[in-house]
Amino acid sequence: MSCNTKKLIVLFLFITLCCFACADGFKLWAQDSAVGVQTTGVHPDEDERVVPLALEGIWENYNRYVVFDTGYLSEHAQDASIPQIVLRMFYQWYDDRAAESSAYTQKENRDRNDTTDAPAVEMSVTYVPLTYEAYPLETGVQTTLDNGDVLYASETLSGAWDIQIVYAHDKTVYHVPVAVIGNKLYLNFIVKNLSTIGIESSNDQLLNGYWRDWGRASGILISPPYNEKEMVSYFVTDDAVYYIRYWRTDMEFDDGAVAVFSDGSQSFEVPKHLRAQGQVYTCVNGRGSKIRNITKSNALPEEMTLNQVTVLRHGTDADGNEITWLEKAATICALGEPYLTLTDGTRTIEQIVTEANARRKPDPPPLFPPHGILDFDWSIVDRPPQNWFKRNSQLGK
Repeated sequence: MSCNTKKLIVLFLFITLCCFACADGFKLWAQDSAVGVQTTGVHPDEDERVVPLALEGIWENYNRYVVFDTGYLSEHAQDASIPQIVLRMFYQWYDDRAAESSAYTQKENRDRNDTTDAPAVEMSVTYVPLTYEAYPLETGVQTTLDNGDVLYASETLSGAWDIQIVYAHDKTVYHVPVAVIGNKLYLNFIVKNLSTIGIESSNDQLLNGYWRDWGRASGILISPPYNEKEMVSYFVTDDAVYYIRYWRTDMEFDDGAVAVFSDGSQSFEVPKHLRAQGQVYTCVNGRGSKIRNITKSNALPEEMTLNQVTVLRHGTDADGNEITWLEKAATICALGEPYLTLTDGTRTIEQIVTEANARRKPDPPPLFPPHGILDFDWSIVDRPPQNWFKRNSQLGK
């Protein structure tokens, strides 16, 4: 091989390496392809999240642990993950790995006993957003709306999703709507479109408007969940809360159809049809549009937890100059107690299960309460008294 040929080969390798380096440098500033979310300085493999950031971590309640971001993906759908569910059996004295990926089972052997079935249930999950996700400014994750406005969480992160579950050997899609506010996950919640109330608004005014229900499931389970057949949305004003009942229907869904109800001289419009959980719901029969017998209250039915978001708006003033301003809004209202709570993150799910199953339950208390100090001496056996013929219960007295 001539000297010139060697120089050409070295030059070719050098140019190739430079191209790869430039390509990687470009990828570092790639933007998220997800709708409404834009991030920078993140590798695209990390940026294209299958599990939403707000759902990452280990969630728990009294009877289960749930891990969404296991890192295992379904072979049947690109955007589906395989979560893990650990049941806390026997009053939390045994942790059963009831649902997980088969690949994880091969890596981490499961117990084989009367409680644990083999193999574990494998379920694939996709996450359909029900409202915009909002993250605090210090996280560096911003949500960009379709019109260019930027959304941040005023206090804690929040978001809502329709978790669509498909169990192995079952093609049915089951729906579990969930909402996250901070480190709490709720099954009972309502959602509102972004309001235009200014940042001076009070929390009471943040409630005003139409709050849509997405339905309620019985839980995140290893078997098909049960969903309620009816939904209740709310229209909130300064001095009243109106309950709007929706029920399942076989009507054709009409996104533009509206229903009307009135209270004295005031009239209000709400969507006539809702599409949720793969079903169509209506609040008025037939072709009618008037809601009769509306239920009115002065408050929501349960204790509520309201998220707060800040919107950086863009627009122009009267002179045509571009201006920006801040607005405060609320998009999620959780009702009642949370279904799951995020753990502190100091332990992995493997550590949690191992530590729990290594415990031994203490002996139960004696069947009969102690009756005091027993006056007994072994000499009674070695050298029985002369009156040994008496009942043994009298010995030693």
